[in-house]
Amino acid sequence: MAWPYAVDIKVPWRDIDVAGHLNNAVYFAYMETARVEAFLAIIGKDRPEHIGFIVARASCDFHSPAYMGEVLTVKVWPTRVGNTSFTFKYELKEKSKGRLVAEGETVQVLYDYGKRAKQPIPAELRKALET
Repeated sequence: MAWPYAVDIKVPWRDIDVAGHLNNAVYFAYMETARVEAFLAIIGKDRPEHIGFIVARASCDFHSPAYMGEVLTVKVWPTRVGNTSFTFKYELKEKSKGRLVAEGETVQVLYDYGKRAKQPIPAELRKALET
């Protein structure tokens, strides 16, 4: 898979706050959508039960407001791969004009839910994240 991975999201009414723009908490949901789709693509799966990580850290820097009806292109790509964790960077832009709306970052820890413990990143996943 080629990085960055991109997904377009049209801002719906339900995501707008009282000020008329995209609610700050929703940016994390949009990053989640891109993150999950990208992760499933690199592992070649299509079901949520194949997500074997937990988010340990999430941050977002807001640059300009997004409004109902705008289409945001959310790009995600890996920036660091450790022993048990990896970092994704995000860029959210308004699609028609390319206006930067937000940038974000998350740290994911590979996790064995059965053992309730973090686990090492397998070589095949590491390779996919490092390309």
